[in-house]
Amino acid sequence: MKFLLGSLWLFCAPLWACSGPELAILVGVDKPPYIDIKQQSGFELELLKTVSQQLGRCATFLHVPNGRLLELYQQGQGDLVSLQRSVPDGLYATAPYIRYENVLIIRKDALRTIRRLTDLAGLRLMAFQNASQFLSDDYRRMLPLLASYLEVVEQHQLPSMLLKNRVDALVMDRNIFDYYYRQTAPNDSSLQQLQWFGVNSYHLLGRNQALVQQFSQALVQFQQTAAFHQLQLQFFQQANQ
Repeated sequence: MKFLLGSLWLFCAPLWACSGPELAILVGVDKPPYIDIKQQSGFELELLKTVSQQLGRCATFLHVPNGRLLELYQQGQGDLVSLQRSVPDGLYATAPYIRYENVLIIRKDALRTIRRLTDLAGLRLMAFQNASQFLSDDYRRMLPLLASYLEVVEQHQLPSMLLKNRVDALVMDRNIFDYYYRQTAPNDSSLQQLQWFGVNSYHLLGRNQALVQQFSQALVQFQQTAAFHQLQLQFFQQANQ
């Protein structure tokens, strides 16, 4: 079941999946392997569904661009909001539920050795949308040195562009890159990842302190189970969270 609510898309979890009061969660837009809107699946959605079910609640998801998640939540939308790193006054945070690790991807046969960001000077770089906001000051200072730079929302074509030498380097979350790389060239091993940007952990925020504490407790308990390990393997092909 799907409804258009202004700029929000509401998807109800299948009726067979759980029963009980709804728990409306603001989440991001299509971003496999984390979020697959069409299938209403992905690592992030399956994790949130499972934890909600442990509370006797049935998760529903309101999909909005990442940059508007907190704004719309503060306007009264949803019970919880995902993908947050800070805790504004009046809100409460769960334990971290997901991690993103942005990496630099280059060809193994690149003519130039890349050991630091400044080595990218004169090259063509493409990155995920808002990379220049999320990454370091050193990253932002490097951008004027590039031959070209573009941030994109749709990342599915990026591995192909690097394989075809239409770009010299990519900046993407490693799980998103691996997902599209396997689809684009499943037997290829000509690309490599440089882990320069570290790992960022995210929590959910809520207005109701008791609900946040209950959700956080159920989340931590699930993260210690074999089922959580299997969920990672299902969507990432490795237990990397």
